[in-house]
Amino acid sequence: MRNVFINSFRIGLRQWRVTAIVYFFQLCLVLTLGMQVYDVLKASIGSSLEINKLLANYDHTVLTDFLKVHGASITPLIGQLRWLLLVWLIFSVFIDGGLLYCAVAPERAGGRAFWEGGARYFFRFLKISLFMLLLAVVWTAVIWLPMLLSLQSSLEYFSTEKPTVWLVLGLLAVYVFGLAVLLLWSVVSRIRAIQTAGSVAQSIKYGGRIFWQNKGRLLGLLAGFGLVQVVFLALYWHLEAAMGMTSPGAILVVFGLQQGFVFFRILVRQMVYVGVAGWMAR
Repeated sequence: MRNVFINSFRIGLRQWRVTAIVYFFQLCLVLTLGMQVYDVLKASIGSSLEINKLLANYDHTVLTDFLKVHGASITPLIGQLRWLLLVWLIFSVFIDGGLLYCAVAPERAGGRAFWEGGARYFFRFLKISLFMLLLAVVWTAVIWLPMLLSLQSSLEYFSTEKPTVWLVLGLLAVYVFGLAVLLLWSVVSRIRAIQTAGSVAQSIKYGGRIFWQNKGRLLGLLAGFGLVQVVFLALYWHLEAAMGMTSPGAILVVFGLQQGFVFFRILVRQMVYVGVAGWMAR
């Protein structure tokens, strides 16, 4: 496991150019959507003095009044969320196709391979992604729906809120574990789709079997890279708190740190893909 982790880290670092393509790809998408939101908010509530109160600290009364006065401007943005999620799903499927195509064969990793992989496997990966999304929705309902239905009664039954809080934390751990299983199952299935010419159903079936046979190692690999992200996130928070945002220069530095962390997260995702692909090739 240690050798697989180190090898995945090393190969992933060598694919930083592919990661850079994904970073700029996502940045352009976010900026396009962000500018649209900014224009709408500026035109409707840009001169509102209530914004200054919200920036200072959270005030429920101010927030409620703010939504009552400017709700008509915010509601259309919320209504567009479903379309934004659809656009993001399409782009994420394409991006994962390019990343996984480069992860399966590191020797061909590059800009051309990324675009080729994204286009070649888009529709097959879209079917796999929709299937996994359906499972994620079912898993979410199974975990949280009973909890939401019994939340009020549990608060009334126990003398304190502690048992309910611990129950929610326990369910959260189980929920995250289930999402990790679905993520790895999806990755293995898509790698299988690249390696063979089998159908989507065969790739999903094979992916589930391979994951189950190697669940400990694959989950350990994912947990290892998750820990790396936690360490870098803690380091980023420490640097941001130490520098503050009291001057234009400090704001630029903090912004650079933020973008660096975003880039590193994409790089870690590619490392996970490389690790899973390398494990399946053994």
